[in-house]
Amino acid sequence: MRAPEPGLRVAVLGASGYVGGELLRLLAAHPRVAELRAMSASRAGEPWSAVHPSLANLAGGERRFEALEPREAGSWAEVVILALPHGHSQKVLEAVESGEPGLVIDTAADFRLGDRALAESVYGPHARPDALGSFACGLADVEGAALAGRRRIAVPGCFATAALLALWAVAGSLDRGSDPVCFALTGSSGAGAAPRPTTHHPARANNLFAYALGGHRHQAELVERLRAWRGEAAPSCRLLTHSAPLVRGIHLTLRARRSGAAGAPAGQAREAFAGRPFVHLLERPPELSAVVGTNHAHLHVAAGDDGREVVVLAVIDNLVKGAAGQAVQCMNLALGLEETAGLEFAGLAPC
Repeated sequence: MRAPEPGLRVAVLGASGYVGGELLRLLAAHPRVAELRAMSASRAGEPWSAVHPSLANLAGGERRFEALEPREAGSWAEVVILALPHGHSQKVLEAVESGEPGLVIDTAADFRLGDRALAESVYGPHARPDALGSFACGLADVEGAALAGRRRIAVPGCFATAALLALWAVAGSLDRGSDPVCFALTGSSGAGAAPRPTTHHPARANNLFAYALGGHRHQAELVERLRAWRGEAAPSCRLLTHSAPLVRGIHLTLRARRSGAAGAPAGQAREAFAGRPFVHLLERPPELSAVVGTNHAHLHVAAGDDGREVVVLAVIDNLVKGAAGQAVQCMNLALGLEETAGLEFAGLAPC
């Protein structure tokens, strides 16, 4: 699938949320996006900047949210990106696709899992089980050129993105006895725009606490990807999630035992991510502030003293690399655009 000339028409459904706002920020500056429309049923008619104040800085005057019906969005746009709360994408997919857009990208969890039993064990009954497995996994830094021409893509969750990048760095040395564990901390924006007791500033600032220790829902994504990568040798992986006194970002530490035949882990990681423009393998432990607001991932790989254990540190921005930025990267790959288009910017430090 090639992008039409001279530019793309892109519609974002659910544009008033945090991920939606990031999509608008990125797509408004994308060199191949000619027209951009933002749908929000709850904020229709309001300026984008009424919800996302930084978007007042966009050139071209004040733009407004629309009460754009899914069917209309699919008919008008060549690319439709769903930034809806979980459970909504499966309800609107048929209407969106009735308009025959060239590409649909979902940033929610609706179509991330292909295994119906696994998906429903985590999220409950699915309204479109026939579509499970038809969405390509949008782990852009691993899938790369395999996304070319795909018409349905599901972006992994933010925790899953960080964990899967760390796991992919050493995937060739993992087996059923590796027992990988991911310890991850996230900022409050990962919980969405609607306030909750655990995201309220007085509860979050100067505080650190664990949650979902019985099994975070993103753990299912790790199970499915490890099966795809390692087959019968796939280990199970524990994801231990923590809320940190941050607004943006994920810092993740992976610890795993390595198979006896494994080579040097740092060299293995360099080979795994060779030629990938947004993954940087550092010689030192990464700092989260270096990636905040960007589509980049910083990783550091180290072997234990006996060589049988490996530790991988990974940092990403949960809203960009973990959602909106990865969606744009997937769009670029699917349409045959420059992979880095619209995403070539550094972060802010200090932030």
